[in-house]
Amino acid sequence: MKLRLMTILLLGTFGANAIAVSPDPQEFSGSSSASFGEPGYFYGPLSPYGEWLEVDPGFFAWRPRHVQYGWRPYLNGHWAWTDYGWYWVSSEPFGWAVFHYGRWYDDDYYGWIWVPDRTWGPAWVEWRYNDDYLGWAPLPPYASFSINMGIRFTTRWLAPYHYWSFVRYRHFTSPTIAHQVLPREHVRRLMGTTRSAGRYDFDGDRIINRGVDRGIVERRGGNTRIVRTDVRESGSVGERVIRDRNQQRIEVYRPDRSSIVRTPERIEARRTDRGTSLDLQKVERAPRESGRTTEPRGSERARGITREENQPPQQSVQQPETQRPREESVQRPRIEPRRELPKAPSVQQREIERRREDRYPFPRREQAQQQQERRVVIPERSQQQERRVVTPERSQQQERREIAQPRTRVEQSRPTPSIRQESPQGTGQGRRESGKKRD
Repeated sequence: MKLRLMTILLLGTFGANAIAVSPDPQEFSGSSSASFGEPGYFYGPLSPYGEWLEVDPGFFAWRPRHVQYGWRPYLNGHWAWTDYGWYWVSSEPFGWAVFHYGRWYDDDYYGWIWVPDRTWGPAWVEWRYNDDYLGWAPLPPYASFSINMGIRFTTRWLAPYHYWSFVRYRHFTSPTIAHQVLPREHVRRLMGTTRSAGRYDFDGDRIINRGVDRGIVERRGGNTRIVRTDVRESGSVGERVIRDRNQQRIEVYRPDRSSIVRTPERIEARRTDRGTSLDLQKVERAPRESGRTTEPRGSERARGITREENQPPQQSVQQPETQRPREESVQRPRIEPRRELPKAPSVQQREIERRREDRYPFPRREQAQQQQERRVVIPERSQQQERRVVTPERSQQQERREIAQPRTRVEQSRPTPSIRQESPQGTGQGRRESGKKRD
C-alpha cells in the first residue's frame, strides 16, 4: 500500500514538473509549425524591394531587385553575439524580414528566391569551420524547425559551393564582412577540409542559434573578446544598430502573430511559366484554413466578379406537369447568335507570316489541308455552252462556202538556179593546152 502511494506521488510530481517546463505553443512567438509559401504580412512591406512569384497555386516566393552581381543572402551585414546566439544584422532595407523569417533557395532560372515562413530566428544558416576559417550558408525550404528536434531536413541536402561564405576568424565580427569573404574558387577546397557545426535550440520563448562556439572564435581570432549585444523590439519597420556610449543594441521590428497570419485580400504575383527547380513535394506546408481566402492574380475578385462564400448550391426544383404546357404554348422569338466577321490581319501579322514563309517555303500539313478545303467548285456546263464558248461565232453562209469550196494552196514559182561557168583553165582541155605549152 505504501509502495503504491509513493509511486502515485512520484508520478504526480513528475507530471506537474513536465507541464511547467514544456512551453505553451500559443505563447511561443516563433511557432514551430511550417507555413512556407504564405506571404501574410510580408506581402506589402517587401513589394517595393522585389517581385512576388506564384511558384505553385497558393505557394508564393519573393525575389529581390537591384542587387549586385554575385549577391547572395547573409552577405551585406555583420554578425553579433546576443542572447539569441549568433545574430545577423543586415544593412539592407528588407533584411529585418527575409533574414529572420523563411528560407532561401537559388533557382536555376529565377535566381535567389525567398520562401516566407512565420517562425522568427536570429539567422537561419548552417555552419562549417576548421582551424583557420569558418563559413555559413542559408538554409533551404527543405529545412524546418521543430521544438524537440531543432532543424530537420525533409530530403537529402548538401548546400552547393556558391551558397557558402568563408572568412578568417579575425574578420568574423567585422562590420564590413562582405569585403573579407573569400572568392568562390577557394570554397571547393575548404569544403573538404572543414566540418559541420552548430545547432538550433529552444530556451524559454526564444530560438538560439548556437553556430560555432564563441570561445573558439575568440581564441582563433587573436584572443579578442566578443561583447554581448542586446536585442530589443522596435515599433517601426526595419532593423538598426544604436550605439549608446560604450554599449550598443539592436532594434528590430517583429510583427505580432495576428498580423503575420493575416493574408491580404489581393495578391499580385507573376506566375512562373517555366516552373522552378525547387521540389515543392519536399517542402512542408501548413494546412489551409477554411475561412481564409488567398486570391492570386487572375482570380475571380481580381476580374471584378464577386461570389458569396459559404453559400449552398442552388438546387433545381421540378415544376408540376400542369404548368409545363402553359409555358410551352408561349412562343418566344428566336434570337440568333451574332456572327462576327473575321478581322483583317494587321501589318505585324502579315510581316510575321511573310517571315515564316521565307524560313519554311514548303506548305505545312495544316496549310495543305486548308488549301484542299478551299478548292473552288466549278459548275458543270452543257456541251452547247462549251461549243459556244470555244468556237467563234460564224454565219451559216460562211460555213457553207468553206464546205463547198475547200481552200487551195497556191505555190509560187521558184527562181532557176544560175549556172556557173568555169574558166578554161579549170576544164580538161585547158589543162592539156597548158601542159603542151610547158613542154
